[in-house]
Amino acid sequence: MLAFESAHSLRRRGARRAGFTLIELLVVIAIIAILAGLLLPALSSAKLKAQQLKCASTLKQMTLSSFMYLNDYGKTLPYDAQGGFRLWMATLIDYHAQVNLVRLCPAAPEKKGSGTLGGTADSAWYWATAPAYSGGYALNGWLYSGDPYFNTASDKLKRFTTEASIQKASQTPAFVDSVWVDVWPYSTDTPSRDLYNGEMVIGSNQGPIGRCTIARHGGRAARLAPHSFPAGQKLPGAINAGCADGHVELVPLEKLWNLYWYRDYQPPATRPR
Repeated sequence: MLAFESAHSLRRRGARRAGFTLIELLVVIAIIAILAGLLLPALSSAKLKAQQLKCASTLKQMTLSSFMYLNDYGKTLPYDAQGGFRLWMATLIDYHAQVNLVRLCPAAPEKKGSGTLGGTADSAWYWATAPAYSGGYALNGWLYSGDPYFNTASDKLKRFTTEASIQKASQTPAFVDSVWVDVWPYSTDTPSRDLYNGEMVIGSNQGPIGRCTIARHGGRAARLAPHSFPAGQKLPGAINAGCADGHVELVPLEKLWNLYWYRDYQPPATRPR
């Protein structure tokens, strides 16, 4: 009888030890939470890096295609070769390939069902022609072989219309991340204070650098780009730029004025505030 009771007691104690106490369960949950806290930032950083690299690959395709066009036709992309104000998008897509997604940055997808023109740091612009186009990049407008807006005598001298006219190919952007389809920066342009929406100015002689002053890449999710940034402080974030020599680089917003946007460009000694 005693032996039976001892065996029974042992089984009962074993049964109790087979389960978790509340404290043990809370400890396990706490360890899982700590591991998740350590791993999630790394996963998020890896995702952002993958988006930036895919964006760079897309920009490289577009940039190389535009210079293949230049070599074939002896001039840079025209403003509206096919009519209907379909701009470089129609010319390049017909020349390069019928692939619409090549204009989209993975960090700035299409806004489904939206007819809003301007893009943002995390969404594409919408160009309402027939057919309509969406995209996340701007052509450097000084690379148009001709356009109806920037036609003053001094502006005409700024254009890159042939390959020989490009003085610093490795520093001359062809395509950049942007909230609009094209951009004509001047060295005196001030940045946008809204690094999420950029500076959506549309019209004659209004294509400021603010269109591409958006914190799309560079360490934080594009959706977190600041809407109001104090004047005079160092700009956070970066954009990708496909340059005339065919390479793509990540350019900090603070360094955009060091790129050679047009002929005889002179970078300012101090970035405009």
